[in-house]
Amino acid sequence: MNTSAVTPPSPKPSDAYELVRLGYVARLQNGLTVDAKRDVTGDVVTSPYLRVANVQAGSLDLESVTEITVPRSVAQRSTLRPGDVLMTEGGDLDKLGRGTVWQGELDRCLHQNHIFAVRPDAQRLSGRFLAYVTQSLYGRHYFESTGTRTTNLASTNSSKIKSFPLPLPPLDEQCRIADFLDAETARLDQIEGLVRKAGQLAVARRTAVIDAELEALSDDCVVPVTSACELVLDCVNKTAPIEAGETPYRMLRTSNVRDGQVNVDDTYRVSEETFKQWNRRGAPRIGDVLFTRQAPVGEAGLLTSDAPVFLGQQVMLYRPNPLSTIPEFLLYNFLSSFMKRQFELASDGAAHSHMRVHDCLKLRIYYPPLDEQRQIVGRVSSALDHADRLRAATGKQADLLAERRQALITAAVTGQFDVSTASGRSVTDGVTA
Repeated sequence: MNTSAVTPPSPKPSDAYELVRLGYVARLQNGLTVDAKRDVTGDVVTSPYLRVANVQAGSLDLESVTEITVPRSVAQRSTLRPGDVLMTEGGDLDKLGRGTVWQGELDRCLHQNHIFAVRPDAQRLSGRFLAYVTQSLYGRHYFESTGTRTTNLASTNSSKIKSFPLPLPPLDEQCRIADFLDAETARLDQIEGLVRKAGQLAVARRTAVIDAELEALSDDCVVPVTSACELVLDCVNKTAPIEAGETPYRMLRTSNVRDGQVNVDDTYRVSEETFKQWNRRGAPRIGDVLFTRQAPVGEAGLLTSDAPVFLGQQVMLYRPNPLSTIPEFLLYNFLSSFMKRQFELASDGAAHSHMRVHDCLKLRIYYPPLDEQRQIVGRVSSALDHADRLRAATGKQADLLAERRQALITAAVTGQFDVSTASGRSVTDGVTA
């Protein structure tokens, strides 16, 4: 199963560091198992309520925090404290076990039962240091090797978290390491912000170029997308059983469709029997436009590979009519602002919005004669070359920054250098925005 880059070998902590099971220097607090929608009466309080989706690797998303009403006694014993390290028990394999420090951003905040709050012994362990250890290659290797894998996710449990062999320098050194990494990762984050902004500008330029061409067309050219297609196909509405080993048969998930492209490399693999069963209504082929109707809504890409693939959940296929539709022109429609406005109207507005299949069939596109499509594709593809090169370059820079960030964290928490005399400047040498 080819789902991510191979994790490098686990680095060995310094011999000067004691290895201590995390459970000996921290206490795990389970989250609430109560139903957040259940009516509660009596002496109650309403508090912010963190769910798994709010906990990122090394950061928190506090924009979409919900609230929960619980008995006051429950809130008093379950409220998060500043310095707690939040760790989710399940999720994507490469994020499993990576801790985030709770700084007390919200008063009386509670958390879901799928989140562990690791409360360090203040005399022996710094929460900030622990969070960086879990984000290092050392921590990643432990949780990836001990996690339980399912179809497309992984999980851990309190026993495995308590058993984590934590490299433990003296408390004052832990604080120096955390201070050093706070400063150096902040510099890297600032550079990454500039890189991402450059990438966003490249995408905005692409959209602007496409919009200018389509908006110059007459409204009489607007038709239902089905008018331009010889086939519109939704996925099989269940998850295909995957194979642990390598096979040539690949599942295209929503994450494989991004920025006008379809990535057929980072995929789950299935058996030949499953491949045939999931493609019984039609197999994707070169020139098809793939569209994600959930997680997220509205990504589209042109399939340019002849690898044996099939549609994963929430992916739709639009096959252009070869007699009247240029595949690239159909893709440009899906990447336009005109189409994005339709996505917004058709999405259900929920936290994880999605489009229904019949709404995907009602999408409308600009559809001029074939010769005019060819001319527009020629002009747009030429204008997009620079934007695409810039987007690719910023993507590589972002990957490089992520690698260097993790290398710096790993070296610091495993004692490969003395942070009191070190500078992380070499980590960002040669990286520009």
